[in-house]
Amino acid sequence: MFDSTHQLYAALREHLNQADERDIYHARPSQIAHALYAPVRLTLETLVDALFNGDVVLHWELECPVCKTVAQVPNLFVQPLHEMVCAACNAPFKVHADRETQVTFSVHPTLRDLSSAADDKAYHSALHSQYQATSVHELMTVQKFRDWAQNEPLRENAYLEIQKTTLWFSDLAGSTALYARNGDPFAYSLVREHFDLVAQAIHQAKGAVVKMIGDGTMAVFMQTRQGLQAALDANDYLAAFNKANALEGEHCLQLKIGVHSGPAITVTLNDRLDYFGTTVNIASRVSNLAQGREIILTQAAYDEPGVAELAARYTVDCFESGIRGVDEKVTAWRVSQPLTAMV
Repeated sequence: MFDSTHQLYAALREHLNQADERDIYHARPSQIAHALYAPVRLTLETLVDALFNGDVVLHWELECPVCKTVAQVPNLFVQPLHEMVCAACNAPFKVHADRETQVTFSVHPTLRDLSSAADDKAYHSALHSQYQATSVHELMTVQKFRDWAQNEPLRENAYLEIQKTTLWFSDLAGSTALYARNGDPFAYSLVREHFDLVAQAIHQAKGAVVKMIGDGTMAVFMQTRQGLQAALDANDYLAAFNKANALEGEHCLQLKIGVHSGPAITVTLNDRLDYFGTTVNIASRVSNLAQGREIILTQAAYDEPGVAELAARYTVDCFESGIRGVDEKVTAWRVSQPLTAMV
């Protein structure tokens, strides 16, 4: 029904103005998506737009993993939490940005002033059992939110823990030679266009760009299958770009991509949300094992749901390799794509 956040925004504002008060108070994005007959991801992106435009309020919440009691907490970027004791059942638990945390949205008072009837706890409890929560980590995979977070950074030495994420590193094969052969201005224009294509593939696969590193890109995804899909699409986009610009042979732009899944921490570094930990190091280094139009998946990434099935559409082989900083050899899977774009 909706192809963009722009189209959905008008429907969201109408919903905020006309819906039952209880449905626009601490509402989960999946709940609002259901009401609007819209995709959940697109609804989340639209809610981020509405947040920045002052039409909704963002709430930060924790759900006890034992008794499932939900409690509102301060902005986790202002006051990061790592360990908590549930006020309802006294169970201690660790706080992960992708597990115990969640975000909900309410209509902003300047758009519509709600009465006390909106805070119907029994009603909201029933809705929470019906609709899936959106974690803080999922919110951090929305590009516009990540860009906004530059203005709301985690304080120095503060961090949020993530139990499992998928990190993605790409690099241009032969980029040094590209500059040497074509000269800096022309080569740089090609590299900039390649960044746009890579970012498009990442966004379409429900991921977000973390940062650009030289001629490469670091990205984050909630699901590994999304990361693999983004890698496949990015390679195809570049193949089509090469054809459209008559780039052949050694002049072709080709990506080397590495994907790994595991725990990480997120921090603010150089005015952006960044990731640190062993998972980051491995993801970065396995990308060096790839050649042009190859995607290297670690065993941990390959074992995630839907990955093997998607990879099986291409040429796949398993191998072992040592990587810098890791004592034991790493088992990995190489996914090779044909030289022409699958479009």
